[in-house]
Amino acid sequence: MFKKADIILAVVLIVLGLAASYLISFGDELGSELKISSQGSLFGTYSLLEDQTIKVKTDDGHFNRVQIRDGQVSVDAADCTGQDCVHSHAISKGGETIVCLPNKLVLEITGGEKAYDSVSR
Repeated sequence: MFKKADIILAVVLIVLGLAASYLISFGDELGSELKISSQGSLFGTYSLLEDQTIKVKTDDGHFNRVQIRDGQVSVDAADCTGQDCVHSHAISKGGETIVCLPNKLVLEITGGEKAYDSVSR
């Protein structure tokens, strides 16, 4: 069956894999500002250091309410169908985004280094 060396090798490989995953995710930097684009144009730029609520209204009467709290950004209310933007997790790292397609809203964190999901060659 399994020899002692096989088990030790498996444990070492698992530990190395977990350590590599931790080190890769540890390098993500927090962003410093939020850029909001509505219907393809810049709506505004906001600091993540100041807790605030921003209501974004579109020309056709739709809205999204954006919450900045403790350096994290989330959409806490919207009148779009599906509510995907409301149910998405809060973002805080450079390069992360929240998108509301029905209301044509894009929230993007800037100011830190971009956090990559994966790298391929």
